[in-house]
Amino acid sequence: MSEPGNPSDPLPSALLRGLGAQLRMLREQRDLTREALGGQTNFSKSTIGAFERGERIMDANTVVEMDKVLAAAGVLAVVAPFLEEERYAPQFRDFARFEAQAVSLWVYDTHMVNGLLQTADYARTVFAAHCPPVDEEEVERRVTARLARQALLGRRPLPLLCFVIEESVLLRRTGGERVWREQLLQLVEIGRLPHVRIQVVPLNCEEPVGSVGPMTLVEAPERRMLGYVEVQEWGTLISKRESVSAMVQRHASIRGMALNPSASARLIERLAGEQ
Repeated sequence: MSEPGNPSDPLPSALLRGLGAQLRMLREQRDLTREALGGQTNFSKSTIGAFERGERIMDANTVVEMDKVLAAAGVLAVVAPFLEEERYAPQFRDFARFEAQAVSLWVYDTHMVNGLLQTADYARTVFAAHCPPVDEEEVERRVTARLARQALLGRRPLPLLCFVIEESVLLRRTGGERVWREQLLQLVEIGRLPHVRIQVVPLNCEEPVGSVGPMTLVEAPERRMLGYVEVQEWGTLISKRESVSAMVQRHASIRGMALNPSASARLIERLAGEQ
């Protein structure tokens, strides 16, 4: 999933532009230049300008620090909790909220290892290869956002997480031998968690499973099931019961054709050269 950063967006979000406008207003009221404010907060003049135009996301700690420096009495700090969703591209934000609160998650991946399972180097390789290209700073921002999602793996109460992966995904040496092998070994480690199931659809599977592509199903705290699909950076959150029911049936069918978790782990270990 290509959740962080969508370079095709014509404008920053309304939240970022509004926060930037507040920052600029408070700075000017305090009769501070961008350079002066940057000097007090360890940011360059150009970075302060990017914050004010909403072109660069301030993390929560930065917003709180700006609030203190500008004596804003919480006007900026109150926005900090809402910035978490700004890590992600617009098409992913709605789903990201449900993912973070999931009671259970059911995933089928066909092209790359799911973001919840990726190592930092694997994620970095994926984002560095983005087309059109993005700069190194943006790559690192996206990596940070992706790894932050993985808090779900250790969240309490524990969610039930089921990942079904095509073997072809595991055969591709994304990032080179070291990155690829480390990614495989991480899959094995995560798969040992009691609330995580990782299953592989083997290449010798003769059934044409998954012909309609990858998908994710999430069970929300109120026990409502939702679907999410993404292609070419366009993501769709699906709530229509008939459509979600069809996705549940497809996922169950695909899961039935996959190796069980123990056999999947052995296969992954063989690919990594551990057996």
